[in-house]
Amino acid sequence: MQRTELERKLKKAGWIIKPGGKHLKARHPDKPGIMFTIPNGSKIKEITANGILKDAGLK
Repeated sequence: MQRTELERKLKKAGWIIKPGGKHLKARHPDKPGIMFTIPNGSKIKEITANGILKDAGLK
């Protein structure tokens, strides 16, 4: 999955994505204490993308 596609899905669900070195950091204003990282490459492995979406509550 492309990183931009994953970012688009997360932003649509209200997640705030900020740069953080080799990874991007995602937080949600309504879910304090939940933060996860997104690899900063252009292509993300499908299993990693599915895990991120699951953690975000989108799968």
